[in-house]
Amino acid sequence: MAAGTPTYFTYRTAQGPLTIATTPSAVSAVALGARTFPGTCAPTPLSNRCATQLQEYFAGKRTAFDVPLDVAGTPFQKRVWEAVEAIPYGQTRTAAELAAAVGEPEAHRAVGVAVRKNPAAVLIPAHRVVSARGDVAGSGKSDSLRRACLKLEQANA
Repeated sequence: MAAGTPTYFTYRTAQGPLTIATTPSAVSAVALGARTFPGTCAPTPLSNRCATQLQEYFAGKRTAFDVPLDVAGTPFQKRVWEAVEAIPYGQTRTAAELAAAVGEPEAHRAVGVAVRKNPAAVLIPAHRVVSARGDVAGSGKSDSLRRACLKLEQANA
């Protein structure tokens, strides 16, 4: 593997397989299931560290992550994801609250879209963003993971 080559590797977790993509210096994505990303399919010390932290989180032993992140997105998406990262463990916010937090109080729908495009599942805790009714909407795999993460956090907070 050449220095500077992006990598990805799929890990088994308590919540099912997660694929972690990395650059030489940061995690660039965490995706549900076995996925293919640009680069070489191989674990690295960074992806192993990220996988360990995710396992600790799922076991209720970790409330924050300290792996470096470098995710691709528009400037608006990155502002939203930073606001999502600022939501404390075990707490929730609505898209309207996040829109106000990023200085775009009328952009709650755009915030919702940005949250759904989160490239780093769990590390950017989109599971802490709930509907105006206070629940996690939907029934897909990602919604199931979001509900499980939120339940775990609220039980441990």
